[in-house]
Amino acid sequence: MVIQKIYNNNVVLVIDIESKKELVLTGKGIGFQKKPGQNVDRDRVEKKFITEDENFTNKIRKLASEVDEKIFKASNDIISYGEQLLGVELDEYIYASLTDHISFALKRNRENIDIKNDLLYEIKRIHKKEFEVGKWAVEYLNKEFDANFPIDEAGFLAMHIVNANYKETTHESFLMTKIVKEILNIIRYYYSIEFEEDEFNYDRLVTHLKFFAKRLIEKEQVENKDNELIHLIKIQYEKAYNCAIKIKTFIEEHYDYKITDDEILYLTLHISRVTSTIKN
Repeated sequence: MVIQKIYNNNVVLVIDIESKKELVLTGKGIGFQKKPGQNVDRDRVEKKFITEDENFTNKIRKLASEVDEKIFKASNDIISYGEQLLGVELDEYIYASLTDHISFALKRNRENIDIKNDLLYEIKRIHKKEFEVGKWAVEYLNKEFDANFPIDEAGFLAMHIVNANYKETTHESFLMTKIVKEILNIIRYYYSIEFEEDEFNYDRLVTHLKFFAKRLIEKEQVENKDNELIHLIKIQYEKAYNCAIKIKTFIEEHYDYKITDDEILYLTLHISRVTSTIKN
């Protein structure tokens, strides 16, 4: 791979001789003491981004010209840690969005402007692993940049990981978290319980609600496949079913979304499992 342009010590533009494609490469010192026309040190490559998306490439170019290269390295380290902890490959757009966020957050922090994260409690409950990445990132940034980010910042950083994992925008991710919070509150108040957040059925419920919220936002519905089964579930799990109906009423009143019987069926089963475990 031949270097076309050096953005900074950690970001370069190259052309892959075999595929004839342009790539943005990142890695510690990948552009240090290099010149256009030279081969890149493959051992230094940490991330590869295909430049077919011109919007993404332009964002990287703009960031590279405006942002301290230490922030690029920090962003890269946080993304790598997140991918390792979650066992996934995050969407490439996180490299631009997270780098930009960290740059602005550090500026705010130096000016002693801290923003309260109103969804922090829900992010900790709903996006546990992503929040672990956020906490790690806050410790990393505080140490590397002599910053003093509060725990609220871990929630904001976690949502960037959520975005990149679910391929959502920041607005959609916060909306998804809000919807999950609302449904969990309905279940909590209906049963007068507190969830056992380390319990496996709670994780199952939250995972189901995340994908339910994603379907709601994207206006996708689960098709009705077994109308007879819903009648059996209604009898066998009466209380959980009635709770699911309350959720249905709330969602249809507050969001432009119609909940199908199959969705009610899945909700009922998850509610029954998680509440039965707590009662037992």
